Amino acid sequence: MNRRKELQNEFGMKQRAMGIFQITNGRNGKRYVAASPTLDSAWQREKFMLDMGSHLNSSLQADYKEQAGVDFHYEELERLSLAEESGSVNKDALEPRTTALNRGAVQAYRDALKRLEQQWLDKLQPFEPDGYNRTTREQ
Repeated sequence: MNRRKELQNEFGMKQRAMGIFQITNGRNGKRYVAASPTLDSAWQREKFMLDMGSHLNSSLQADYKEQAGVDFHYEELERLSLAEESGSVNKDALEPRTTALNRGAVQAYRDALKRLEQQWLDKLQPFEPDGYNRTTREQ
């Protein structure tokens, strides 16, 4: 097997940290809560979009631009425990003779991540005008 293929397989087998994070505006207390399937790189991704002026949340983007990015803080709220959170993921979810997850297992993780995000949204209520999130009917 060539080196490129080995690296691709190695990357595919790594367990990524999934979870929920928030970005808080220290000046007005507003927060933006979201889920990420790659929690370890979520802040870099969000900050890049904000710095480039291309964040999907226009209210957050406007405040970030107005404050030149000052007083915005990232916080990881909760990591999803993959094996425990999704009861349908077990050794049968693995493809034969591999350690890669099948599509059903991946979907189960995505569903678990959505449920976890909804729990945090219900708990923190970071909705406009007191926060940056929009209610589901506004999206």
